[in-house]
Amino acid sequence: MKSLSIGRLSLFFILVAGVLIVSMGGYFWMEIRQATAAVRQNELVSANQEVREALVILSQRLDKTATAVAQWEETRQQLVFPEYYSVWRDSRMRDSGLISSGAGAVALYDKAGLILAKQPGPDALPPRLPGKPPLVRYIAGTTGHQLEYFIPVHADPAAQILLGYLGMRLDFLAELERAYSFRYADLSVLKVDFPSQSKIDLKNSLPNLRFEVRENPNQVLFLNLFQVTQLRLTLVVLSVLLIAAWLLKRLVVHPLRTFSSEINAMRSVENNFPHRGMLGAPLLIAELESVRRAFGDYQERLFALHQNLEQNSQDFFDQARHDALTGAFNRRAYDEDWNNLGKDRRHGSAALLLFDCDHFKAINDTYGHHVGDRVIRAIAICLQSALRAGDRLYRVGGDEFASVILDDDPLHAQVVAERCQEHLMKHDFRQYGMSEPATISIGIAQSHSGEFCLGELQKRADLAMYAAKRPSSPKIVFYSEGMGELGALVANRSISAVFDAIRDHRLIELSYQAVMRLPMQQKEYVEALTRIRLNGELIRPDAIFPIVQARKLDAEFDLSVIRAVTDDMASGRLPAWQGVSINLSAPSIVNAKVVDAMLELVRAQKALAGGRKIVVEITETALITQMEVASANIEQLRSAGALVALDDFGSGYSSLRYLASMPVDLVKFDISMVRLLEHGERRQKMILEEIVSMVISAGYELVAEGIETREQLDNIIGLGFSHAQGFYFGKPGEELDPKTAHAAPQ
Repeated sequence: MKSLSIGRLSLFFILVAGVLIVSMGGYFWMEIRQATAAVRQNELVSANQEVREALVILSQRLDKTATAVAQWEETRQQLVFPEYYSVWRDSRMRDSGLISSGAGAVALYDKAGLILAKQPGPDALPPRLPGKPPLVRYIAGTTGHQLEYFIPVHADPAAQILLGYLGMRLDFLAELERAYSFRYADLSVLKVDFPSQSKIDLKNSLPNLRFEVRENPNQVLFLNLFQVTQLRLTLVVLSVLLIAAWLLKRLVVHPLRTFSSEINAMRSVENNFPHRGMLGAPLLIAELESVRRAFGDYQERLFALHQNLEQNSQDFFDQARHDALTGAFNRRAYDEDWNNLGKDRRHGSAALLLFDCDHFKAINDTYGHHVGDRVIRAIAICLQSALRAGDRLYRVGGDEFASVILDDDPLHAQVVAERCQEHLMKHDFRQYGMSEPATISIGIAQSHSGEFCLGELQKRADLAMYAAKRPSSPKIVFYSEGMGELGALVANRSISAVFDAIRDHRLIELSYQAVMRLPMQQKEYVEALTRIRLNGELIRPDAIFPIVQARKLDAEFDLSVIRAVTDDMASGRLPAWQGVSINLSAPSIVNAKVVDAMLELVRAQKALAGGRKIVVEITETALITQMEVASANIEQLRSAGALVALDDFGSGYSSLRYLASMPVDLVKFDISMVRLLEHGERRQKMILEEIVSMVISAGYELVAEGIETREQLDNIIGLGFSHAQGFYFGKPGEELDPKTAHAAPQ
């Protein structure tokens, strides 16, 4: 990256500050505009609400006025004796106070719907009723918006004797303004979308009205004031920036340039010693002048220090590239040697050997770190003695070593690796207090001719070494292209934890959840739930079993779980009377080693006095592909004394056909089925209840998973479930607490 001068950097920062100021001004302006628009939108909503309320009030007022006129005794008299109708309409009606002064016209119609007046005036209502009252019509006229309102007039309070009809014409806008005091709505420009002489629903006519919102003078004044203030503030800040730029150049940039020129002049002086006469006039900034003087003194002392550093550098170089514990070369030397090897084209090929101590963490945990250090030193000695003369051994990690063999074929790398294993096997580790030997796994990666890519070769050797750590794998493995699928193994801690747990079942940490006998809610046995504890971190089943299934490690992992359960029985963590349920996966139930281990556990418990109950849980999908083998193995387990449960019934590939052919004792309803029994639709509940009844009638006992509430428990008891488990009875782990444990089953 090219260096920039102090002048250009100063100009850059001044420009950035100016851009930020202008941007902030624009941002505040945009925020004010958005706030103004939001206020305007709120005013529009308020205006609509005002007009809506005014329409309701106007409708109620019209109903009240028209009803009062229709019930007026003189109105009824005119419909019976219309001789004085004109006087009533033009004088008596106006003087009665029943209608507002804004009413344009009032008229009476006989029962046939004809107006009583023979010659109505120019603003009179239509000579014939426009429809069946009560109704409201909109009339568009040259003088404004009019409303016509018609209701029937009856002679009796029960409205059984019709005398005629009453019609009224009013000024729509005037009546609206009289009905409501508008603050936001401006009705002076009111526009109505109704066709003239159309019937309308006055209360719900807001969508057909067009009006404007009153202008807010305070808001306009504020916006103008903000614009002026913002412009003035921007000009002031920009002026301050220009003054600051001039001062920066005068007080900082110019002195720094002078200082830089003096330093450049010192470079050309022989032996890098500054001459006091080269320093010019003192700089304006006292601190900068002090730095300049001190720099000259520093130059004089630096030469003397440089002489001492050269004398000791070789010793430091050697110490910095060796491991203090083992004496082998360290990671820094490893990286430097590999980089140099890549630059040297004389070598045709290279093989990288990666050594890793098996179960080193267990050695540390069991015998202590002081023994672990002695084991690491012993391994380093054995490996170094097995390597060829001139080959370097590097300690690249806590229990990892590496070596690079140049200009050799894969066969010789194999010979060297085997010699390393032989030397390690001959070493007596019992002298350190260990009861077992230390072993190593070796991964070998061969480079192509002339290609020395440390990262790629390291990755390949890692993959080969992890392959060597897999169960039933040789301890020396060469990298091959088929190992690409193990790439995630190097980077994924959970995957490494699974492999470690398969090799050492003590890493498996089991929690136990109670399975209760219903309806008495007495604990009958517990289900073993699997976790892995690695470096203080607890890895949960949702991270474990996808890895086990993807790597096809089901049988190996289930064997480790069986060993962990056996340890808990032997240690007393599981009381002697406490029954236990163990889950077996699909490949495990057809795997001879897993079935034999399970049979050994069942028979051992049965041989004990009052032997504990052992339940083997199998997922229903486990029996789909190899039904005959699985059924035969299940019969062996049952004959030995174990109970067999079909787990997760209702999830995945549920089928009553498989249940009919399975030699099992218990059927565990999946939690999703239990939820449907509680919250499903009526049809779903009916189907599930029939399935429950059918399974019980076939002679199976039913276990409900995921019970969390009393309501769920009562529901499954009513349906006939014999067992249940879930957080309602306690969280996993609480069932082994003496304070919460139930009495042993009889």
